[in-house]
Amino acid sequence: MNQFTKIEIKKPIKAKPHFYSVCLEGLQQIAKDYGYNLVVHGSMNRDLDLIAVTWINEPKTHFELLDAFSEYLGLPLDRTFEGTENYMHNILPGGRDAYIINLNRGGKFNGYLDEQYYLDISFTPTK
Repeated sequence: MNQFTKIEIKKPIKAKPHFYSVCLEGLQQIAKDYGYNLVVHGSMNRDLDLIAVTWINEPKTHFELLDAFSEYLGLPLDRTFEGTENYMHNILPGGRDAYIINLNRGGKFNGYLDEQYYLDISFTPTK
């Protein structure tokens, strides 16, 4: 190989932002139908960070919206024996409720190591 030989370096395809972008419009329409404005924050390189802001006086509950998102994404609804919601939950600064919807948490698919895909949704507090 001489100094003028072109070496082709393949850059990795960043599939996550593309996938999340495809999901976003449908999720935003569902949020609107349930009384929320859904906005994105973050790079979408790891997960899809969303903020649900109440847009009407009496929106549906967090769990109704999360269930609608899960159904739209083709995921089984994750319920406990008592029938209570079982999404991963955390309280964030400012009193925001945050939930995780897991899409894929690793494993092999056709010989390719899939990374984690998930939605991280926080709800702004209401009065």
